[in-house]
Amino acid sequence: MLHFPQLAPSFEWWHLPLLFVAGLIGESFGALVGGGSVITMPALLLTGIPLQSAIAVDNAASLGTEAGIVSETWPKVVKNKRIVLLMALPLTLGGALGTWLLLTVPGDVIRYLMAATIIVLLIEAHFAKKPRAGRISMSRYEIVIAFLFLIGIYSNFMAAGEGAFSRVGLMLILGWSFIKSQGIKAAATMPSRIYLLIVTAATGLIIWPYLLTMWCATFFAGKYATEFAKKIPDRHMRSALTVISLAFVVYLLFFY
Repeated sequence: MLHFPQLAPSFEWWHLPLLFVAGLIGESFGALVGGGSVITMPALLLTGIPLQSAIAVDNAASLGTEAGIVSETWPKVVKNKRIVLLMALPLTLGGALGTWLLLTVPGDVIRYLMAATIIVLLIEAHFAKKPRAGRISMSRYEIVIAFLFLIGIYSNFMAAGEGAFSRVGLMLILGWSFIKSQGIKAAATMPSRIYLLIVTAATGLIIWPYLLTMWCATFFAGKYATEFAKKIPDRHMRSALTVISLAFVVYLLFFY
């Protein structure tokens, strides 16, 4: 059996099909309602790499998912390119801070902060008056910008579950459809992911055979899951995202 100690001391060839299947299944689910890391993270840890490397590879692999999503939602992304750029700024700034946290500190503080943010978001989103299409106040955008900054931190720091509560936030606070929030959020997140990839690759956390394998799987997962999601009513997607967000709060507080 060949090994590549310069890439991962625990490398085995069977890791590649394992990660391909995990990426395909996990991100197919993740592109629909979030939470794909529930499948991909355990698969990465099963290969024997350290937790920080698993987080870095899992996060960078989401670039494939986002590329697949954008390929299916390109007209909405182009139509809303100014919003994409506006959202990319807090996500990237938060992502830079989240990358630094990944490299330097444990996750206790951020997990409590993120759990509190999710709870406040869900309460506000479900009980506040819903915005009408084309009549979104500046205060709503201010809430989303602050929320996206926290999402950027969390996404590049721990990532798991981020897709669910970021999308439900955009749907409920701004009144967007699932497909619109899916495409715009994916495009706006890509600069932050690229930043994390560059920094974590430079520090030796990226295991390239694993990442390249997962990119192949996550691109197809993001593309075809998004195509399927277009057929699902938004009310069902909102309900599923809310349930997953609440479940993830429980995970953060009691099991992480």
